[in-house]
Amino acid sequence: MHLITLNRILIVDDNAPFRGALREFLSQEPDFQIVGEAGNIGDAIRLVGTLSPHLVLTDLRMRDTHGVEAVTEIKRCYPNVKILVVSLHRENEFRYQCRKAGAAGYVAKDAIHDELRDGIRSVLSGNTYLGADAADEMDSDCMVGSAAANEERSYCLH
Repeated sequence: MHLITLNRILIVDDNAPFRGALREFLSQEPDFQIVGEAGNIGDAIRLVGTLSPHLVLTDLRMRDTHGVEAVTEIKRCYPNVKILVVSLHRENEFRYQCRKAGAAGYVAKDAIHDELRDGIRSVLSGNTYLGADAADEMDSDCMVGSAAANEERSYCLH
């Protein structure tokens, strides 16, 4: 008998119907366990602390904050959690900003299901995933921001 390792995932998006659809879709994967949902960054940071997800799927833009700030806060408070940004914005500048803030990956919200699953599994495996439509000229070496710079810009929201 082969045991499946469950990858604990927290979904963060201010759009409740989208969170529900994402939960339903990802729950079909035998190795994904949706441990919670948050509609804002404050709740997300609290839930990361109590639920210990392996991966946070977060929107780039929410009513209470910009996703880059959310990524910065989560990574500062919980540096070991992996973050995959799911956004409507396809511009490489957003991918760059998210990577600089500490996100391990970026997927467009309208990406095909296989791409989302691939992105999640890639990030959970310790790799960077910037989406199938990311420009080839993006250099991941120039996209990693320093932890010190992130720390100066943010504080934990407990």
